[in-house]
Amino acid sequence: MTKEKSDSGRLLYIDNLRVLACFLVLLTHSVMPHTGSTHEGFWMYTMSFAGSPSSELFLALSGTVLLPVHTGFRNFYRRRFSKLLPPLIIWSVLGVMLYTYTKGWTWHQAATVILQIPFQPAISVYWFVYVMIGLYLFAPFISPWLTGASRRQIRLFLGIWCVSMMYPWLSHFFPELIARYYLSGSYYWEFCYFGGFLGYWILGYYLNKYPIKIGCNRRWISLCALSILYPTIIISLKFGNSYSPELIDNLQIGSAIAVAMLYTVMQNVRPGKRTQLILSSIAKYSYCIYLTHIFIARELYWGVLDSSGFHVVPRTLITALLTLATGYVLTGIIARIPFGRYVTGTR
Repeated sequence: MTKEKSDSGRLLYIDNLRVLACFLVLLTHSVMPHTGSTHEGFWMYTMSFAGSPSSELFLALSGTVLLPVHTGFRNFYRRRFSKLLPPLIIWSVLGVMLYTYTKGWTWHQAATVILQIPFQPAISVYWFVYVMIGLYLFAPFISPWLTGASRRQIRLFLGIWCVSMMYPWLSHFFPELIARYYLSGSYYWEFCYFGGFLGYWILGYYLNKYPIKIGCNRRWISLCALSILYPTIIISLKFGNSYSPELIDNLQIGSAIAVAMLYTVMQNVRPGKRTQLILSSIAKYSYCIYLTHIFIARELYWGVLDSSGFHVVPRTLITALLTLATGYVLTGIIARIPFGRYVTGTR
């Protein structure tokens, strides 16, 4: 498989995956609240579910780009956190100020939320960035192992990780035999040290180094079959009234399958030059688009489209596309002002 690169040496499929992950986040959070209609509820759930592997994709991409770390601890932390933290803090504070105005928070509530930013997200969807902070801290520690690890050793790690990711499914179907799965990821069992979001980083590193080839090989056929089976089972359980929320949690095997499938497909997609330029430009701004999307979608476009009369599917897609376009333009403007890079996370 040929890995095409941009003039700067970046792998182009990583830019494309970053745009896809960004759009899936927007899609998930563009779905408006359920009005009570069963028919509408089905489509709302399906649209939300379609965007569910978004955060996991971002995590896998970080593993592809950053692992293994070849610089010293201090240099790595300085470079990564100087790009990650300032935009997080700035948009968290701005978000709290916005909610103080729109949701009627008191100034005491706002100050309390701001003071808690080092310990928990001020805006709920920012949980993903806090996971990234923890993985950044751990990256230099695991890198020496990755540098010397064989393909078989990495596959063994991922295999045990996949077993841990099956735990919510096992606890759903065999609740008497297996202790209930906790959404926090605290399993209290023998595979707990292989569980969690680190697996997505290792998966991204592995799929970049050992990509799955599209064709008639067994790995690709198995991945296709599982990618079709997983959403079919989930939707059947959801509307058969035997659904458990943990079955679409970030830390379950279906999410890992979806990430592997999307990675493989995007590694084999070759957009035209003009399309690629657009995708790479959006990818550059994806972090700030992620940080601002929840305000743009819900404070701006929800109110406009709520009374449009559109079906839930086009309404959600329009909201996501408008949010993407608005976030891109906003980030581009901010990035061009003095010190704007500290607000956008671009360099």
